[in-house]
Amino acid sequence: MPTILPKPGNFEFEEKRSKFIGYCAPISTEDEAKAIISEIRAKHPKANHNVFAYSTVEGNIIRMSDDGEPSGTAGMPVLNVFQKTNIINYVCVVTRYFGGTLLGAGGLVRAYSKTAKGAMEAAEPAELIIKKLYQVTCEYNRFDQVKYNFEKWGIPMLHADFTTHCTLTVEVTEAQEPLFLDGKIYTISPISQ
Repeated sequence: MPTILPKPGNFEFEEKRSKFIGYCAPISTEDEAKAIISEIRAKHPKANHNVFAYSTVEGNIIRMSDDGEPSGTAGMPVLNVFQKTNIINYVCVVTRYFGGTLLGAGGLVRAYSKTAKGAMEAAEPAELIIKKLYQVTCEYNRFDQVKYNFEKWGIPMLHADFTTHCTLTVEVTEAQEPLFLDGKIYTISPISQ
C-alpha cells in the first residue's frame, strides 16, 4: 500500500560538530518540490549543502541531488529512506553546516539517512486511503435498511435525492468495497471523478 506524508516534518542533530537539518513535506507536482527546495536554500544561505530527494506519482518523477557531497553519500541515502517505506508524493531536503571534521563516506550515509528518517517520522506517514464515489439507487421501502447498513459499515452518504426512487451518493474505501458491492437491495453505479 502506498504511504503519504499528511503534514511536513522537521528533524535536527549534530555529528562531529556538523549540523544536519531535515525537512520533508507532501507534494503533488515537481514544481512544488522545486519551490520547497528553493525555499530551504534561501532559508540557509550559509549552509555547505542542501541535499534533496523527491518523488511524484504524477509524471512518475524521482529526483535526488548530493549537492556537492561525494557521489552516492547524500541524495541516494535520503531517497532510500522514503523508498523503503513506500512513501509517494514527497520532498525531503537535508541541510548540512560543515563542522570541520570529515565524516567519511559511511558517516555521511548514516548522517543523511538518520536526518531524513527523523524528518519523515516527524511528518507521521500514513497509509493512503483511496476512496471512490458511487451512486446508489433503492426503493423507498429499502431505504432504512440501506442507511442502516451504510452506517454500520462506516460509509458516509454525501447526498440523497428522493424522487421516484432513493438515489444516494456515497464514498467508499477499498476496505469497504467487498461489503458494499455485495449489497442485494440496491443498484450501484460508479461516479467518475
